Amino acid sequence: MHTEWKKIMRNESVAILDVRSYEVTFFLGLKGVNDTFVFSGCHTEKYDGISKDGFFSAESFRRAVVAAVTSVRQNFDGVIGEIYVGVPSAFISVATKGHTLSFPSKRKISAQDVEALYESGLNELLANEQCIRHSDMYFTLGDNRKYFNAQEVYGVPTTLLQGALSYYFIADEFLDIVTALLNDLDFQDIHFLPTNLAQALYLLPEKRREGYAFLLDIGFLTSSICVVYGNGIVREETFDGGVGTILVSLMQTFGIDYEMAEEILRGANVSGGGVPKELMWTSERGEVSFSVQTINDTIKCGLDELCENVENFFDKYYREKYSTVFAVNPISVTGEGVGSIMGAAEHISKRLNRLTETVVPDLPYYDKPNFSSRIALLNMALSDVKKRSWIQRLFNIGGRKR
Repeated sequence: MHTEWKKIMRNESVAILDVRSYEVTFFLGLKGVNDTFVFSGCHTEKYDGISKDGFFSAESFRRAVVAAVTSVRQNFDGVIGEIYVGVPSAFISVATKGHTLSFPSKRKISAQDVEALYESGLNELLANEQCIRHSDMYFTLGDNRKYFNAQEVYGVPTTLLQGALSYYFIADEFLDIVTALLNDLDFQDIHFLPTNLAQALYLLPEKRREGYAFLLDIGFLTSSICVVYGNGIVREETFDGGVGTILVSLMQTFGIDYEMAEEILRGANVSGGGVPKELMWTSERGEVSFSVQTINDTIKCGLDELCENVENFFDKYYREKYSTVFAVNPISVTGEGVGSIMGAAEHISKRLNRLTETVVPDLPYYDKPNFSSRIALLNMALSDVKKRSWIQRLFNIGGRKR
């Protein structure tokens, strides 16, 4: 049985590289029972990180990826030649387009028609960067009804196919560095996935996405906010700031090292109101003590800067809608930042005067916000593999079935 299971793992596993703003994780996974996932290897490495403008050190990133991939490969009995790479929002630009295909007479919509709609819309965008994915906010067939799943329009007779479409373009810097690196590591097939889209589709319920939904991903060095509608991202923005910048503030405020700042953050809780001025935090070894009020104020200041970026985003793009439809829908929060700071979501909710909720994978052990991106990417990669297998069967690989 053990040998058979190893064979299944080799044949059905997909390789994922999850690139976060301060670390990379390489792992192998496959679909388990009851919407669970099974992992056969996982390794995480830190690197110098990224800002909203790109890598701080491409060489540091390369070393981290090589170390993570090598560690997993050493313990895997098989060949890994295909890989799915999560692209952080700092290296993604989103373009949306309303597009229409007209037919001379009524015809039943097919998957090929939907794909032709996407291709035609992309051609009209005249974009210079490489498009790595497209998705729909919704489709219509010339009526007022919105279809949030392409399968709902298949087989429906119509003379008009319309779509509100989202296209995801990858920055040349990320594309060039990662492609060259993974080719050197003997990966022949490289697939790029927009991380925010993967998280939005996996973490946010379909019904929530049939109106405007919001996802705030608090990372280590960068964070991002995106507006989601249907299966597409309407707009997203990345800004510098996250749990790492709060750690630096703690180091500067108290004159301490990084490890001590981490210890303080692990024990902090910024939910609720104020604390007595005389209340002190003491290190695990009893070496030093600091004011809890000062600790909380420092952490809250970092979170407030993050909230200001979110407010500026909505004010910049959605000033009129922000006080109406946008204001009543909650902001879903995930990422290692919200997982590292107890009470972060509550503070953000008060600061923005908006309902927030922390969203995590619905899985045992992995039900933590720092696992959101890797589980979402695995889910999207496995869906792509299944879709590709279905297309190959449809066309019988060598030609279309008649």
